[in-house]
Amino acid sequence: MMRKRLKILLAGRGQEELKALEALLCSQGDIEVSSRLMVNGSVDPLEEVSSLPDALVLLVGESQWEAELTALCERPASERPPLMVVGPKGNVELIRLAMRAGARDFFSPPIDDSEIIQFLHELTRDRPVEPGRAARTTAVINAKGGSGASLVAANLAHRLAHNGHNTVLVDMDIQFGSLPLYFNVVPEHGLVRALESADSLDVLALEAYLQRHVSGLALLASSPGDNLGLGEVPESKVEQLLQVLGSANEEVVVDLPRWLNGATACVLERADNILIVMQQSVAHLHDAQRLRDIIVHELMIPASRISVVVNRFEKRSDIGLGAIGDALPGLTLRTLPNDFKRASQSINMGSPLRDLAPKAPLTRQLKALAEALEAPSPSAEPVRKRSFLGWALPARH
Repeated sequence: MMRKRLKILLAGRGQEELKALEALLCSQGDIEVSSRLMVNGSVDPLEEVSSLPDALVLLVGESQWEAELTALCERPASERPPLMVVGPKGNVELIRLAMRAGARDFFSPPIDDSEIIQFLHELTRDRPVEPGRAARTTAVINAKGGSGASLVAANLAHRLAHNGHNTVLVDMDIQFGSLPLYFNVVPEHGLVRALESADSLDVLALEAYLQRHVSGLALLASSPGDNLGLGEVPESKVEQLLQVLGSANEEVVVDLPRWLNGATACVLERADNILIVMQQSVAHLHDAQRLRDIIVHELMIPASRISVVVNRFEKRSDIGLGAIGDALPGLTLRTLPNDFKRASQSINMGSPLRDLAPKAPLTRQLKALAEALEAPSPSAEPVRKRSFLGWALPARH
């Protein structure tokens, strides 16, 4: 089947620069190029764009680049096309923000033909022949160890699968992941093997690494005996794996270990929803604040994508919702009731709460959480991957 013409949108504030780049792109093949001159205070390159292009090329100058890239960052990952940024050399903060916005490449003028050819080649290679719906990605992470993120991730994914969504649940804790226990399965060729094969992995090959639950939920987790630390996993491998998972599913739920490095950061950066799971104590609240600050200020992810799930919630606790809301302003708060007995029974039996106790308050609240995530419809645009930019910048500390 032949691919349609690539549609590329150019956006910037320099009319002559836009014309020159448009001519260069049009000379490279069967490409449909449109240009948008950003004037009159406009900062969002995709403002009023009814149909997303196959790629966005953003030309930025010495000023206003922060507002333009921030506008892109604030869009859900599923509502941003693959991005190439053209801007001045030597500005590390500009490059870092471009990376957060999903930029595959960053070039400085003058741009030569070989750079454009490489970008178009990668874009054509990664573009699906028959575009499908991109997966919505939800990352679940503990504010403090033992808060219940795995319970939330497992039952949330199970509920999404039951609701008819093609769903995969990923346990990113390679050494101590426990999600297979929640479904009474034992992975044979799991996450580590999938990461090792990420360079050549496609939708068909992916099935060999998944465990299927009777609900239809797919689970990707480490196999017994895997001896690999998450710090040993190249970020690029995680990116490639997420790309395939996103093209094969409607919902991707990732249970993240409480250790932020390049691999976990790239999951958070791609996520449409981030759930921070905590309990009602000063220590949990302190760690939730620190985690929020890292996600928002260091990874530069909009707070609008973050929700706090207060697990084992008690109305009479000294740390009430008011105190949590004051300490974590701007974040959506959700609660799960304290039902330690049923939660433990669910894990011990390897049976999700919907199957074990469908009418329990905890199960109903998890259902409400799934419905809240289902409310916004995922875009039909494919999920993008990040480029080498993450390795070109100073390491996070």
